[in-house]
Amino acid sequence: MGGMGKSKTTLARVAYDIVSNQFEACSFIANVREVYAKYGLLQLQETLMNELLMDKYMIVQHVDNGVLMIKNRLRHKKVLLFLDDVNELDQMKNLAGENDWFGLGSRVILTTRDEHLLMSCKVDGVYKVEELNCDEALHLFNMKAFGKEHPTKDYLVLSKAFVRYANGLPLAIEILSSFLFNRSIAK
Repeated sequence: MGGMGKSKTTLARVAYDIVSNQFEACSFIANVREVYAKYGLLQLQETLMNELLMDKYMIVQHVDNGVLMIKNRLRHKKVLLFLDDVNELDQMKNLAGENDWFGLGSRVILTTRDEHLLMSCKVDGVYKVEELNCDEALHLFNMKAFGKEHPTKDYLVLSKAFVRYANGLPLAIEILSSFLFNRSIAK
């Protein structure tokens, strides 16, 4: 769902931080969609190889060569790979195409808005990030707007109106809360 982007990424980053010490090689590639649009698959493959093999000078000549490098150099490593904001099947096929590309116990986790993409990739499981309920949304709004759990009485009605308008979308709540940060009610 659009507007959940930061929540998906934040949740993925937390999960990555919690379990990354259980793997031989780890990589969290953020903003796959954006990097792909600007620089293409070669940049993404190089980033993946550089992080997983800890070799900052790895250069991929072309996409097919990158696929072979990933498969050949990582097939015996227990890998944790997070791909954030994937939006095309081509990205998945050329970064983590098959289960046998990485060693036993490896995990590839991706965030995406496109549930159909997940089905096309034949993923093992899907977790949907839900909208925040009213209490969670108000808590997030207050923390971002005021730096505390509860606003002053002057701001309570306004805060609730912003939260209702945001409809449980964390990104919308963060943007709207920024309008109140360090401002008086008169502004």
